[in-house]
Amino acid sequence: MNDAFNRREILTALLATLSAPLAFAESPAPITPPPPGSARYIVELLAFHAPGSAPKAYPTVAIGAAQTLAGRVEPLGPDQFQLGAAKDALTKKGGFKILNHLVWAAIVPPNGRTTTHLADLLSDDTGPLTGTIAVQRSQYLFMGIELDYTLGGQTYGLREKRRVKFGERHYFDHPAFGVIAQITPSKGAQTIDAG
Repeated sequence: MNDAFNRREILTALLATLSAPLAFAESPAPITPPPPGSARYIVELLAFHAPGSAPKAYPTVAIGAAQTLAGRVEPLGPDQFQLGAAKDALTKKGGFKILNHLVWAAIVPPNGRTTTHLADLLSDDTGPLTGTIAVQRSQYLFMGIELDYTLGGQTYGLREKRRVKFGERHYFDHPAFGVIAQITPSKGAQTIDAG
């Protein structure tokens, strides 16, 4: 039985190393007006670490360095936070450590994607959390998360893409850390027309 458990761990680690990244990264480009029909969304991210000892780290595919596509992402201030109550509950009642709490506007073209790199949202070091958040529009709205969390010399990778709905809180889970994310349409114009 112990051999079966070890084989399962080895297979899990092997699959993690063979998995290709979700390829949300976009190559940098000069600032250009968004295509007609682009939509502006408010994206909020609350990342946290659970109290207690860290789980075993399995190898992850490293996230490549890239920049946010110029003109598609606008950092917003704390006055735009909507997940404040969730943050308070995590820290005061659960003893969780907040890794990042960010909010930004993403302009997403029709049948396209906008990827935001955490490093581009912060003026200082991102700390133990690095990676990207992508918002993709097609018939449905999708969010893709590629995050690495470094703790005590170990790196834990969270890679997930799923369909999301406006105003709903979406929980992305990992044994080492978690993410609550929310997307809402920007107030005012729902689409942006090139002028």
